[in-house]
Amino acid sequence: MKKSWILGLIILTSACSNDFIPVNFQIEGAKNAVIVRIDGEHTVPWDTIEVINNKLKINLPLDSTLKTFYYFIFDSGASLRIGLEPGDNIIGSINAKESLTVYKLNGSSLSEQLHALYEPVLKSSQIIDSLDKYRLISKNDTGIDLLSMEKRHYTALESRYFEHKNEIIEIMAKDSSSLSNVFGFFQKVADVPLFSNKEDDRVNFNLFGDAIIKSHPYHPLARIFILEKNRILGKNNLVK
Repeated sequence: MKKSWILGLIILTSACSNDFIPVNFQIEGAKNAVIVRIDGEHTVPWDTIEVINNKLKINLPLDSTLKTFYYFIFDSGASLRIGLEPGDNIIGSINAKESLTVYKLNGSSLSEQLHALYEPVLKSSQIIDSLDKYRLISKNDTGIDLLSMEKRHYTALESRYFEHKNEIIEIMAKDSSSLSNVFGFFQKVADVPLFSNKEDDRVNFNLFGDAIIKSHPYHPLARIFILEKNRILGKNNLVK
């Protein structure tokens, strides 16, 4: 009887522990982080955790979908998203000294896809910052043709926009059904959405969007994606 009780406790404990995913980050430039769970169109504040000796360690719970997303907001202004599934064990390093977060991680396919989708964002942000700084300096230089400078500025922005978009499409193509791809569809470059033109983007919405919806028909993120897809493509805003 005693052995049965102990065995039952072990099974129960194992089942419960599988609902929590270990997250271990080595962090530079931040003292604490606010952790927010992303529940579809809503965000739920989860915890505030202190960074001790440049380490952040926490076990984060899975929700009933078993594909749970969290948003980390550091006191330095840096931030990042992760996605969790059963069996994940996230280990990574984060440079949180500036708002443009630089990080690496492994141990989670959802989180690794989010990181891949973030890399073009980081690159675009760095390019835009450099362009803006040059633009500001040039306006104070009387020897520069401002009209020509503005044309070069917008040509460079336009070029980066399409490079960014192609990079995102290539990343999503490597794992077309990943739920993390939803965040790729909502990216912008200089406040211009990557996916907005119904004619140019119909193929991408059908190729990647339908793969997401087919693989995750009841997940809140996928349901929101359906509404957004229908809005952009001009369909009725009905979740099917």
